[in-house]
Amino acid sequence: MVDSGWTEDRINALREQENLPFVRADASGIVKEINGRFQEVYGWTEEALIGQSLGLILPPSFRDSHHAGFARFQLTEISKVLNHPLKLATFCSNGTAIESEHFIVAEKHDDGNWSFAATLRPLLASS
Repeated sequence: MVDSGWTEDRINALREQENLPFVRADASGIVKEINGRFQEVYGWTEEALIGQSLGLILPPSFRDSHHAGFARFQLTEISKVLNHPLKLATFCSNGTAIESEHFIVAEKHDDGNWSFAATLRPLLASS
């Protein structure tokens, strides 16, 4: 089961953690928030990414399995990817990819809906 004790303080701490790139999405995988560091490292602007599918920052070959995992989590509320580091490629706005360490957390809201947030630590320097 996922820790549903996510608080505003915890998400604020995640946003500020070591000034890492940060992204937050709703239960449908729609991007709701990115921070300035995310914009600097991956080149995305809020205008280009907010309201769009999280799939835009994922490798094309991984998008279908990501969407399936999102749907599976909605049904089971069980995840193997939350709350521990994952090494994944992150696509930049210019189409290049940067290998990054993702740390993803989930929050269940009072209305039963989930939201997801992640910090991303670039493992290779951006060009």
